[in-house]
Amino acid sequence: MAEGIIFHYRNDDNILSKMNPNAKLLSVLVFSAIVSSAGSCVVFIMSLLALMLAMAIRLPFARYLKESIFFLIIAACMVLSAAVDTHNAVLAASKGIGFLAMVLASMLLTDSTMPDDLSRSLGSALSHVVGRRAYILAAAVEITISMIPIIVDSAIGMFEARRARGASFVHHPVRTISEYSVSIVSDLLNKAEIYTDALYARGYDASARRSVPEYRALDVVVILFDIITIVIAVVVSHIL
Repeated sequence: MAEGIIFHYRNDDNILSKMNPNAKLLSVLVFSAIVSSAGSCVVFIMSLLALMLAMAIRLPFARYLKESIFFLIIAACMVLSAAVDTHNAVLAASKGIGFLAMVLASMLLTDSTMPDDLSRSLGSALSHVVGRRAYILAAAVEITISMIPIIVDSAIGMFEARRARGASFVHHPVRTISEYSVSIVSDLLNKAEIYTDALYARGYDASARRSVPEYRALDVVVILFDIITIVIAVVVSHIL
């Protein structure tokens, strides 16, 4: 089940898969910063661009949709809350769509980037600022991304197991949620310990310097575009 869930790498030959992870990560951060602070029109345009890119790389929407119910519920709550607060349907819709666009941007990053590649690229970039500690930070990011599929897989498996045994969330919601949460945390701690032991058994050194994916011409163009976009956004925000 873990191979098909959200925030999981999908081996495919597309333009995003060939880009350097740092260029993609910077683009996601810039995209999220703009979408979270821009007006409704900009949010709709940026969201449409993200959707078009996802369609261009043939992101498996049908497979990912059922794993995105949690984010859809959050988006719906954001829309309802903004509608009640502002009484503006367009602004309220932009809040939910903007949130889903940022989730989609994160999907595009993780769908086209191996955690190991992201760790090596991020560690190399940050090492010029904080030294070898950057590789430890990058390793933590890699392990976290690698654990996300396991976390979601465990949660789904436990939920289906409890439902198969006839457990009802309606009759005793507080007790059921508490027991469910404790079971998930306990299972994750056990799996995290196994994951850590496996790394130590292989002689894994988080602070070790590793080879870095090369930068291509497209990566340089994207990074420069991101930097220019950030500068323009900062200047415009100060003027306004």
